Amino acid sequence: MTTIDLLERLKAAHGGASYYKIAQILGVKSQTVYHWKNGHGTMSDEAGIKVAEALGLDPVKVVVDLHIEREEGNVTSPVWKALGRRLEMAAMPAVAAFVGYLASAGLQHPLI
Repeated sequence: MTTIDLLERLKAAHGGASYYKIAQILGVKSQTVYHWKNGHGTMSDEAGIKVAEALGLDPVKVVVDLHIEREEGNVTSPVWKALGRRLEMAAMPAVAAFVGYLASAGLQHPLI
């Protein structure tokens, strides 16, 4: 998930809040949010963690995604991408178990 994705999701979660309001939520200057929104830079890890908490996302995954975005084209980029893939693979058994639990309980996950 990119900085822009996170901003849009946070904005939607707050009823289409302005970027000024998003800046207040994240504790950053509104110019910083406009900078991110226009693709000039990436969200800090601290802001990413705040977004993750506000949206109920895994903060570890968000921080890794931000590093992947930030390091694009640098020598460390493949390492961050590999870390992101490993994190996703590690989560797969838990997701499969949850889906199995729902099925055994006669329920269906809304995304399936």
